[in-house]
Amino acid sequence: MYAEKIYVNGRVYTMESEAEYVEAFAVRDQKIIATGTTEEIKKYDCDECIDLKGQVVLPGFIDAHLHLLAYGRGLQSVNLRDCKSIREVLGLLKERAAVTPEGSWIRGLNFDQEEFEEGRMPTKEDLATVSEKHPILISRYCQHAHVANQMALDLAGIDKACVKDELLKTDENGELTGVMWDTAVAPVLEIIPDPIEEYQAKKEAAKQVCYDMAKYGITGAHTVRGKHVDLDDYLNIYQDLDDEGQLPVRIYASFDDYPNLPFRTGLGNEKVKYGYYKIYLDGSLGARGAYFNEPYFDAPDVYGAMIHTPEEIDEMVETAHNMGLQIAVHCIGDKAIDYIVSAIEKANAKNPRPNARHRLIHVLGINADLIERCKSLPVMFDIQPKFLASDVTWAYDRLGPERSPYGFAWKKLIDAGFVVTASSDCPVEPYNPFLGIYAAVTRQNFDGYPDGGWYPENKCSVYEALSMYTKNGAYASFEENIKGTITPGKLADFIIVDKDPYGVDPSELKDITVLKTYLGGEVTFEK
Repeated sequence: MYAEKIYVNGRVYTMESEAEYVEAFAVRDQKIIATGTTEEIKKYDCDECIDLKGQVVLPGFIDAHLHLLAYGRGLQSVNLRDCKSIREVLGLLKERAAVTPEGSWIRGLNFDQEEFEEGRMPTKEDLATVSEKHPILISRYCQHAHVANQMALDLAGIDKACVKDELLKTDENGELTGVMWDTAVAPVLEIIPDPIEEYQAKKEAAKQVCYDMAKYGITGAHTVRGKHVDLDDYLNIYQDLDDEGQLPVRIYASFDDYPNLPFRTGLGNEKVKYGYYKIYLDGSLGARGAYFNEPYFDAPDVYGAMIHTPEEIDEMVETAHNMGLQIAVHCIGDKAIDYIVSAIEKANAKNPRPNARHRLIHVLGINADLIERCKSLPVMFDIQPKFLASDVTWAYDRLGPERSPYGFAWKKLIDAGFVVTASSDCPVEPYNPFLGIYAAVTRQNFDGYPDGGWYPENKCSVYEALSMYTKNGAYASFEENIKGTITPGKLADFIIVDKDPYGVDPSELKDITVLKTYLGGEVTFEK
């Protein structure tokens, strides 16, 4: 028996079942060929024997929903994530304006008005204090709410005559505030020069992000294009990087257009595959754009807004379903979820596809009735645990007492028998999986709020949280037979970490560090 490498004397969690572990495993031809005790694995002839010395090994992590290239592009923008006031936002933008030629665009990303001491969204009047000689657009971290200054609005041809729905916000006098939701920002985004316009620049940005993800133990990424919120992506970039030996992450690339050739989900190889068809239905909870049956608890006149009509949703779902595509849908409010569930019910009744694995994304406002209806459909759930840590201080204000018990209620979905996969939605949240694992297990923010966790009956176990980032991520891309667990026959994608997630206090889960990341048995990161 021959192996290129054997790994012995470790605590190797296979993720086949809760806390199941072996001491050792063997790798050959990029795959795991055996697992067992150190004594058993040492019987293999090998080129190299690695003594793990008790270190903890896990399967490589899979981020099942992020916008990889958009994050790479965003590195060129002003990062507003840590701002605690509009004043701080304006200060950072002024610093950028001071070194930016007049007439050139200034982009700011990742603000959260819920953290601002002013307690409100910025407006175009605020941005006017930064500069009237630069077009400016800033975007909330959810990428569903934006604020433009007057120069940006003028360049995009946006004025009061453009106001047709709630996506373009006005004040009590009917004047534009500069605040835009979802597709209302499209005319602005269309005229902003791409900071990584050249193909080589895009490829370098994607490579930089992929190698950075490897630092956090990520071996698989389901990257998604979203044109209407400036989240672009390109399949050939990853194919080129793979050809050049510069792709340390397996890519499942998805798009919000139908493929222009008659191919289906899964086309590709073990490194780069065509993924799903993405539909965006409503906005975000924080920006009060998620669409609900009942108004927001803290805004009794606001229900949110839809991006498509029910008829359009039905048509998109039926078309993609019949093309053999996996469908993934951004849906947060219960009314938006109801629309997509209805559309899938209709499409699946006409053309049953029991293994379609359509993905409902976010579902922060789901309820018991919707969960029950989903049980008869070929659906799974794609959730973002870190959202809870970011939103927990104001989530109740949005949802109120009736909806909050089902807010971010991933445990209810797991207990109902659904496959639930986890992701960052980066650049919305950082892609370090241990931040999401912490949030799923504790249901607290990083300051430990609230004591005992938010609706603690919805806490996930460590095993459930790890499963979301490993074998469930593999299932989401129809690859559970080749990755997601440390099992003979599967790809040798694994990580070594500095602490045992089953052994630490839950408060320490967010602090676990990746020491090494392996893809196909080769090191892609070493601390």
